[in-house]
Amino acid sequence: MRLVTGLLAITVLSSSTAIVNAKFERPDNMTKMVVRLMGPGIKPKSFSALPKTIYRAGPHYARIEDPPDARQKIHKLTIIAEPDAYSINLIDKKGIHAVDQGSANDLHLPVVLPFDPKHQLGKLDRLEFGNEEEFFKNAGATPEAGPMINAKPTDALRLTIPTGSALLVLRSGTHQPVFLSWQTKEGTYKYEYIEYKDMPFDGSLFKKPGGITYKEILPDKGSEVG
Repeated sequence: MRLVTGLLAITVLSSSTAIVNAKFERPDNMTKMVVRLMGPGIKPKSFSALPKTIYRAGPHYARIEDPPDARQKIHKLTIIAEPDAYSINLIDKKGIHAVDQGSANDLHLPVVLPFDPKHQLGKLDRLEFGNEEEFFKNAGATPEAGPMINAKPTDALRLTIPTGSALLVLRSGTHQPVFLSWQTKEGTYKYEYIEYKDMPFDGSLFKKPGGITYKEILPDKGSEVG
């Protein structure tokens, strides 16, 4: 099944029934990210440009808090606590619940996928929130000195892609992104990481929200929800 949340796609691929009865150990830590998107056609202060909060905890837990969209009357919250997946509108208190039928380790939080439906960016469409540095290094990115930001040095990794290059800028000596940018035919998109920090795992963030009317979605390989 696939849950698509605005500019961020969360993919849970269905392949077998093995995961349904699986019991996953809760991780000790989680990563909190607050990101803001900039790029061609994205107007400052528009809904698309507003910050969203992402939590990722190990391979089985994720939480996406989208900003409210008053015009569309949508305030979306997405929670993955495998094998359960919830997609909720906090304004009308309605949501969707699905049970993943896939195997372990199939939770994905892709960054670029919504802008690259034809996979023209090559490897970059497999980049995910929460594993930015690891992805760039595994993809053969070239290290370089990053720009000075607020009078502080940064580290950078540059990856060549079909349309030009992608750049990941990190706080010097850490794995914490400052921003991520990539070139497309339309121009350069950029995610600014307003916050990126590791913290103790908080199981309450991944529980089924109460006060919501849920529609149950039966397993259907290749289906798309939300």
